[in-house]
Amino acid sequence: MTRPKLTISTRALVCQDNDLRGEIYVGAGTVLHPQCRVWATGGPIMFGSGNIVEENAVIINRGPEALIIGDNNVFEVGSVMEGMKIGNRNTLEVKAHVKPGTWLGDECVIGTVCATNENEILPDRTVIYGSRGDRRIFTGSRANQAAVHTRHLEYLMQILPKFNHARTSS
Repeated sequence: MTRPKLTISTRALVCQDNDLRGEIYVGAGTVLHPQCRVWATGGPIMFGSGNIVEENAVIINRGPEALIIGDNNVFEVGSVMEGMKIGNRNTLEVKAHVKPGTWLGDECVIGTVCATNENEILPDRTVIYGSRGDRRIFTGSRANQAAVHTRHLEYLMQILPKFNHARTSS
């Protein structure tokens, strides 16, 4: 296996005990937990700022184009992102799956064990939920979500380095 080509912001945290392949750019404030997989086997993967990729989450780019990941997204434990683009402030809950060719707008939530269709474009604030993968557009306020996300990032930046070694750019 070849060594990944990493460009990591000085304010990002990328733990060593994970599986990174290909060309990966990690923006400021982004955290890649131990045991996550980020595979840029086609084009590069480009993280914006403030993203959280938890344990056993998988992000794969098999296509020739860059996979652009916006800002302040959360990829929870066991989620899989194979889509083409993801906007800002999205959440892929535990074992959620964004299938190949899919584009996520801003502030979407893919619920626990839910999935998108292949080659789908989800409009902003789409929520996929329930055992049947029901969908709706969220019309409420997410004002508190930004503050919770910021506190979560601050906590991870403080606690993860105590128990894990960090990677630097290659």
